[in-house]
Amino acid sequence: MEQIILDVDLAMGAPGSDIDDGFALALALADPAIDVKLVTTVNGNTDVATATTLTLELLHRLGRSDVPVHRGAQRPLIRPQARQGSVPDDIPSREPQPAAAAQAMVDLVRANPGDITLVAVGPLTNVALAMRLDPSFAANLKQLVVMGGVFDGHTHRASMPGEFNIWNDPEAAHIVLTSGVTSRWVGLDVTLQVRVTKAQAKEMEASERPFVSFAGKYTAAWIDHINQRSPEPDESCAMHDPLAVAAVTHPELLSWAPAYVQVETGDRLRGAMIADYLDSDWSPDERRVPQTANALVARAVDAAGFNDFFLTSIKEL
Repeated sequence: MEQIILDVDLAMGAPGSDIDDGFALALALADPAIDVKLVTTVNGNTDVATATTLTLELLHRLGRSDVPVHRGAQRPLIRPQARQGSVPDDIPSREPQPAAAAQAMVDLVRANPGDITLVAVGPLTNVALAMRLDPSFAANLKQLVVMGGVFDGHTHRASMPGEFNIWNDPEAAHIVLTSGVTSRWVGLDVTLQVRVTKAQAKEMEASERPFVSFAGKYTAAWIDHINQRSPEPDESCAMHDPLAVAAVTHPELLSWAPAYVQVETGDRLRGAMIADYLDSDWSPDERRVPQTANALVARAVDAAGFNDFFLTSIKEL
């Protein structure tokens, strides 16, 4: 049984908002091989207050209000907050646990050294703060899985050269990459290949299971929102964050490559990742400094295998 902390910037349940964080939480709860010890929230897809309210509401819908939720960083380490969200009027306000997310992470890992896997599917602010609070935090994790980055491609957006989670707080990503821990990175290279279609969302919406119907409704709305902004030939949306959750118990769905990864923290290339796959020792100026891997980067995915696992799991909730 994998004991995990899930760090999210969850927005499922707010009209016109991304839904993959919500599916990540649902998949973690549906997977019989995962025990969700706590959920932490962070600013990103939405502000942290909204993310916290929506996380508590989603756990209530899933019948898992027993899972503790800790509110985290309300802004990146250095940069201004990127987005502000809103909570629908019919969602009640519920209180998270009193301790801040980073402290809750540290306390749980201290009490269970070597047993806790941290899955971070939002900006890495909380994770970086935990590493600063306790210098032994990173080393005492069983595993760190990050949804973030793009390694073999590019965003092709001058306004956001890095993948959103890393672009949002590149300084936090730098702290994670220099922590001394070899973390698993599930980036856009693979997450854009795993998708839910509008037809699948409508099928979920028609389900008699309350959560499945709710999730299908908001997935269809999100796909419509995406297509209004940037029409695509196939009406679908990517399951970025659930793929990172799946990587915990089904790492075989992905092909991994060791790499030495650096993140750009300057403004012009903010959040861009440089991945050295350590397959050559050649340097044009003959001054190459030998590097060791600080990451395992997902470079290929069994999309059909993931989709089968994901949809089968979600439809049972």
